[in-house]
Amino acid sequence: MSEQILPPGTRPIYRITGGTLPGASNPTDIKVCNDTIIDIGTFSESTDDGQDIVDIDASGCMVFPGLVDLYSRCREPGLTRKGTIASESLAALGAGFTHVLCSPDTLPAVDSVATVELILHRSKQVHAGANIIPMAALTVGLRGEQLSELATLQAAGCPVASQADQAIDSTTVLYSAMEYASSFNMPLLMNARDAQLGIEGCAHTGAIATKLGLPTIPVAAETVALARLIELCRETGCRLHISRISSARAVEHISDAKQEGLPISCDVGIHHLFYIDELLAGYDASFHSAVPFRGREDRQALRHGLKNGVIDAICSDHSPHDIDASLAPFPETEPGLSAYDWFVPLLLQVPEVTGLNLEQVIGKLHDAPLAILGRDSSVSFDNGCPANFFLLNVDAPFAKTRQGILSVGNNNPLAIHDATSLGLSPLKGELRAVFHEGRLTSYMG
Repeated sequence: MSEQILPPGTRPIYRITGGTLPGASNPTDIKVCNDTIIDIGTFSESTDDGQDIVDIDASGCMVFPGLVDLYSRCREPGLTRKGTIASESLAALGAGFTHVLCSPDTLPAVDSVATVELILHRSKQVHAGANIIPMAALTVGLRGEQLSELATLQAAGCPVASQADQAIDSTTVLYSAMEYASSFNMPLLMNARDAQLGIEGCAHTGAIATKLGLPTIPVAAETVALARLIELCRETGCRLHISRISSARAVEHISDAKQEGLPISCDVGIHHLFYIDELLAGYDASFHSAVPFRGREDRQALRHGLKNGVIDAICSDHSPHDIDASLAPFPETEPGLSAYDWFVPLLLQVPEVTGLNLEQVIGKLHDAPLAILGRDSSVSFDNGCPANFFLLNVDAPFAKTRQGILSVGNNNPLAIHDATSLGLSPLKGELRAVFHEGRLTSYMG
């Protein structure tokens, strides 16, 4: 990332010309002044005499609103060898994300106002990075025993509460949590994972895991937990978001719940739209995911669910690790894929596998997340709005070297495998620039 620097106190006018807005047939000019979009259309140069001007040629680029990530791990505080708020927010911005919800499974967990304030303070200190928004830990220390002070954490800056990947064994505790959150309209972002079933597993239950002798995570580990969450949602009226679903049966359960009118939404991690358990052959730790990659039928159901709207949103499920995390037998490696540095080329292949157009896919990463958070997305990219958008050349070849990786984590299959060997099309996509709260940041990929 590099930023165009102007003298202190200078607030330039940015004139972005030649870019194409979603759904538009002709290029559109955009003007940004005082961190705000002040004109979208066609404008002349004569109106800006006497002001500092920064001209940006966006020819050949699509212009999209800044993305919102519903699930990411920034690792700070406590796990800074794997990533920091500075490094991961920079990597997020390099993938087009301007706002990122970070998981509460830090050390300490996000169960106190002090930890919330630390994360928000560190995020504000980052010169060029996405806004990091902490999720509140649903229970103290994520231990599933005592509820956190959710109302206090919400007031401190946590829009949602989550248990991360830690299951709650006690239905009584879960019921109390959902009833409590419902009382002040705080959404719960929950991963459907049973507390006992498959708890020691590392791979989808199927022929591949059997062949490799890996402990498994059956689909029932997801669906049993999901059925409990849905029933408690029905009972409490809690706003419930199911994070990172993985199976065809989960899609069916959520579809039924939505048809009933329950306040439920869900998302899918982007890698689960492409990768399946067959890729674990050879004990490749780069495919070790906390939410396991399942079979072909499950993958197809996720793709179809995204297209028909049962699945509301896409998240990165970004999980950076240091090198040591993968230096062990497969079951003992740490799960998770570092997503941001390879997010754009995967994003551009989502239309191919789902039948959605690119504008609709972007909606799954902008409009839908904002709606889930209870925020209005209809006026997020218009005159008078803060300048949060990015310029993307969808046809440029994608190139990534180790020196160009922004995240601390290099734990992604595309770091070691050719895309076509994973069943992907050749990678494309170049992020030319990101405007984040009016600040211009150029991506030098």
